[in-house]
Amino acid sequence: MKLPQLHYDVFFVAVMCVGCSQSEPPVTTATVSNMNDQYTASEMPPFPTDYDGVMKVLAPYYHEQRPLDFFFEMYIANVIEQLPNETLTALDDFSAKHPTYFENHDGDWRQFVRKELHLSETIEVAIWDLWIRNSAKAKDDGRQYHPWYYAQNFADNFFAEGSRVDAWDGKALEEARERVRLYRENAR
Repeated sequence: MKLPQLHYDVFFVAVMCVGCSQSEPPVTTATVSNMNDQYTASEMPPFPTDYDGVMKVLAPYYHEQRPLDFFFEMYIANVIEQLPNETLTALDDFSAKHPTYFENHDGDWRQFVRKELHLSETIEVAIWDLWIRNSAKAKDDGRQYHPWYYAQNFADNFFAEGSRVDAWDGKALEEARERVRLYRENAR
């Protein structure tokens, strides 16, 4: 996927400096960037809870020239209301400290994701519906489906060639909306 033209030079300098000390290598030396390769559904790391945490997690994505993937994963977790408030605050701190990064999107990382990925008006229904069904299946199998792991799986399927993640046939959209409504109503 072609990345949008952003001010990566400013961002790269910030990524290189976060967490650096005389005794530690820079964050950009991380070797594993695809958490699907490193973690299983039950062993996911916690979401970042502060600005430095965002920078550390974002660094490998940036190194592979795919920072949009990180923000899409956060977007997905936010849609299903599983992104901790501390992470939302940390992402807002990132936006405030790097105003040029999202300047074409009014400084809003969520709007950045929606616009850069050309997300449809029904994407949130797709995100919710698959979360509801897949987390229920995991529970039936005696597992907990970590929301970040789900976000990665959703993104992988969304970007797959021929993806039908957000394609609706017949009454599928109406049925998905109803499942989401009932789930959210019962979750309260």
